[in-house]
Amino acid sequence: MEILSNEEKFARLKLTRSESIGVHLFWQLIKKYSSALEALKFLKNHSPKYKICEDSVIEKEIENTRKLGAEFVFLEDELYPPLLREIVDAPPMLTFLGRKERLEKFNKRNLISIVGARNSSIIASKFCRQIAEDLGRNDVVIVSGMARGIDSEAHKASVSTGTIAVLASGIDIVYPPENKKLYENIKEDGIVFAEMPLGTAPQGHLFPKRNRIIAGLSAGTVIIEAAKQSGSLITARCALEYNRDIFVVPGFPLDIKSEGGNNLLKQGAILTLSSQDVLDHIFSRKTIQKGLLFDSATVSFESEPREIHEKILNLLSFTPITIEELVSSLGVSLQEVLPVLMELEVKNKVIRLSGQRISLING
Repeated sequence: MEILSNEEKFARLKLTRSESIGVHLFWQLIKKYSSALEALKFLKNHSPKYKICEDSVIEKEIENTRKLGAEFVFLEDELYPPLLREIVDAPPMLTFLGRKERLEKFNKRNLISIVGARNSSIIASKFCRQIAEDLGRNDVVIVSGMARGIDSEAHKASVSTGTIAVLASGIDIVYPPENKKLYENIKEDGIVFAEMPLGTAPQGHLFPKRNRIIAGLSAGTVIIEAAKQSGSLITARCALEYNRDIFVVPGFPLDIKSEGGNNLLKQGAILTLSSQDVLDHIFSRKTIQKGLLFDSATVSFESEPREIHEKILNLLSFTPITIEELVSSLGVSLQEVLPVLMELEVKNKVIRLSGQRISLING
């Protein structure tokens, strides 16, 4: 791998921060002129339509980045994430918060992204936490975008085992604001990445750019609750383009939060009922530890005692009750009941309603 001089790094940073120089044009210029230094000379002399970023702006960004405790990592650096380096529209450089030693360790581990609905349901949030914890305990680093809902749950469940947050803003901007504590926790125990300059507020067009990085960092992407127009589908599309695996947790057919994910399953995404489905597909069984929180014993529909199915169907009627009421009547744990309810939903025998209520399907 080429070692960039400090002058070339400065020039690359300057080129990426120049108006109208997107990622694709950046790499075209590097390919044609072999360096950012030469590319900038050409643009200055022959292409006045491109407004080149001033040196003073870059100098200020470098200074403020250091004050924040953040650093730059360029594609040619050893610390640059190896899977991200493979994608055609890889960011020329990223700003990151976190210790170099940790980033180096993360680069040697398996990375899986988990994304999904911002207004995720209680059951989806719980499942997200369990799958993130299971994967983390099997040496998998969890990648997500620190958005509300599924993203936040994935990070919270994996801070202690390894998590990477990719921001759609500058590295110094916390969004949503209520994730300030989560942001601080990830700074301390994980890695925060940003492609945009310091001070950049999150904007609509920046989220797809962020999503491609999430997909590019990861060997596979797990989708939990994604509506038809969900941003998670952008991540999935990027993952497909990068020849990465897509894992989808199925949802009830009439649940609009799951429409996009269910459509991905119809197109060939990997049906995901537990962390084991991810681990079995990507990694050797020899690397899998015992004692998964959501293993085949608690998730596999075939392994659930048939009497629980029968009791649930006997207790339910066409009048909705809460899942809590159902669990209390059964006298078993919620962890035992949820997988059975999911099976019954898939078989169109019960329907999950708002307020965490459930009933038999009429007709």
